[in-house]
Amino acid sequence: MDTETAKKPVKRRRTAVKQQENKVTEPSEYETLRLENIRRNREILESLDIAQAANQLREHIPTKAETIKKEIKAPAKPAVQRHVRAQATLNAIPRRRESHRLRGFAPPPEPTEEELAEQLNELDSGDGKLLDADAHFPPEVREKAIRVEGHFNAWINPELITKYGFASNAAEAWESNGGGKFSFKDPLGTGKKSGKGPSAKAAAQMLFKKNPNAYFYRHTEPGVEQWTGDWTEEEKNLFLQLAKEYGCGDKWGLFASYIPHRVGYQCSNYYRQCILPEGAIFDPNYQASPPSMHSSRTHVFHSIPVPVKPFTLDLGARIDQNEEHVFVITDAYH
Repeated sequence: MDTETAKKPVKRRRTAVKQQENKVTEPSEYETLRLENIRRNREILESLDIAQAANQLREHIPTKAETIKKEIKAPAKPAVQRHVRAQATLNAIPRRRESHRLRGFAPPPEPTEEELAEQLNELDSGDGKLLDADAHFPPEVREKAIRVEGHFNAWINPELITKYGFASNAAEAWESNGGGKFSFKDPLGTGKKSGKGPSAKAAAQMLFKKNPNAYFYRHTEPGVEQWTGDWTEEEKNLFLQLAKEYGCGDKWGLFASYIPHRVGYQCSNYYRQCILPEGAIFDPNYQASPPSMHSSRTHVFHSIPVPVKPFTLDLGARIDQNEEHVFVITDAYH
């Protein structure tokens, strides 16, 4: 019994080996399909005669010795042809503008005084005189226009005062938050004017409680996204309502605290570029040049002897104050 029991494991191992050999010799279904694909691809390649085409291509490829021999026999091209080709390339490049003198033409005749005077009359039918809004706009615009004195006569938006605890006026806000002497070189009032200070936007952010006008000129309420692009009709109506109730023309940071998503310089630009040119608001600090025949972006320079408050109007007039007189820079528009 012991001998028969010992022989049974040996027979089982032999049977397992034979089964494994049968599995190896018999290919799987995947392997059979793969071999069939290889055979089919070889038949396709043989039908295309790729091997014969490759042999023909090798016969036509010159050897390195033949290539060197051909380069030695090739005649050198004369330098004149290279010069002609280079000159043709230069001629194809558009030339920059040159004066009549550089191009060899006679200079044009200078216009006479009569011709110059006639040209000026054609360019500006209003003789360069600046007009206030009442003289510039038609009666139907004058009747609907909001008239301001060029000043914003209010403090911060009351909702923001309650929310953030702002002071009741500008003087109290400045003194209760450190005080000091304000200057453009030292907007924080620290008394330090040496060295490079923070950028205008960074400095304005530090003045949230101390100088709200400076803060809201460049920043919206904390956590509120700043909008860019064209103003909506609702924003325009809010702008006109504020101007009618509190006035406008300066302190654009405080003005912007009433308009969500907009900052002071956006309100100032919108005022000068859209509100004033369409006659929605009449501001005595702005004057417009009369309609003219020349381009709306052509600048005309005037000087007036009386000091006027500095202001800016893109489609109207810009007055820059200096020690002697005031220069008025106008843009004529229709």
